[in-house]
Amino acid sequence: MLRLLLIASGLFILVMPASAQSTAEDSVQTDRTPGALEVSVERSFMRMSKGTATVAPITGYGVAMRIGYRPAALSRRALFEAYGLHAPSDASSFSKAPQVSTVGFAASVLLRKPYRRINPYLMVGGGVYHVDAQEGRPCRPEDGCLDESGVSFRDATLGSALMDAGLYVTLLRQLAVRAGAQLYIPLRAPSRVRDSGSTRPAVSLGITIRP
Repeated sequence: MLRLLLIASGLFILVMPASAQSTAEDSVQTDRTPGALEVSVERSFMRMSKGTATVAPITGYGVAMRIGYRPAALSRRALFEAYGLHAPSDASSFSKAPQVSTVGFAASVLLRKPYRRINPYLMVGGGVYHVDAQEGRPCRPEDGCLDESGVSFRDATLGSALMDAGLYVTLLRQLAVRAGAQLYIPLRAPSRVRDSGSTRPAVSLGITIRP
């Protein structure tokens, strides 16, 4: 009888740490697993043109907003979202960055289990891309505008594809930091739109709220 009690006590001691660890892991999963809804606000830095031998790359800053849904049926790893980005024209007389806006839909997947604190993702999507080049503005050398620069934008509205890769850093279950690198790829851009039809790389950093 005494031997059985000793064996039972030993098993109890061995099981308790494993049980406690399992409970802690379950708690972490519950605390960090994203909810169904997700809203992100980001600051974006976009390259409008790669430039030429005599002109530096033309860049612009914008604000992006994303509203998404994570289905429970897909373990909250997949995200389907609507996105929008607006980058106003640059006031600098040297860069002449045009105004750019884009809206569309995208789908992404987390590359690790959804409760992981640091979680990379991959995304693809598509939408509409608009460039307002302010074509009526005169080109004056005293303002830094040179016709022979080889950089030229035209008003254009084009279909576009989106490729995005980045990561989430979860601070709380309802709050995360989101950072990414994007490619906005205009589709079947005619030659007449000039640099407005170029592929635009961008990087973004923002906050994600999960109500």
